[in-house]
Amino acid sequence: MKNLIIFVALAIFSLSCEKDDFDIDNPDVEQFVQQIKNGTYNNYALGEDGEKLWAIMPAFEKKHIPLLIQFAEDTSIVSPCGHFPVNPASSIPAYRVSENKASIMIGEYLLWCLQGIIEEKDFASLTPILLDLNSRVEKRLSGGEILEVRTHYQDWWEKYRQAHYTEELPLDRTTYIWR
Repeated sequence: MKNLIIFVALAIFSLSCEKDDFDIDNPDVEQFVQQIKNGTYNNYALGEDGEKLWAIMPAFEKKHIPLLIQFAEDTSIVSPCGHFPVNPASSIPAYRVSENKASIMIGEYLLWCLQGIIEEKDFASLTPILLDLNSRVEKRLSGGEILEVRTHYQDWWEKYRQAHYTEELPLDRTTYIWR
């Protein structure tokens, strides 16, 4: 009887453990967002000696667009952010500074991932930084502005989801650009 109780307890314990594996070739958007937020995303290009070089962008596809738009509603700031996939070719810091720490706004970052899908690239630009061309100084967009940009992506998706969606890009006819 004691062995049966131990076996059942172990079975329950092993079933309740959260699976943290992430398939970058068939990514789960919700899992990706959760791992980015809690700092557990751990898919890196490795050097010859096995050292981590940079985080690898998951192979997001058109089918991931609706969830990326949905999760881009999150304007929370995440730090530390060394585990985010960013363009390894860029020498421009990809992060904003919040409370004296390098950080990323989840919504802005997810819209950047989405823009990469639309442009059929790993990375939409050198950095996941949105700029407003109407601004006289280069500054990071606020959460409200990111939500406004998200609305452009939502509207674009409603219009182009069934058509060839690269004919017009979500930020065409706006003052927003990716840096």
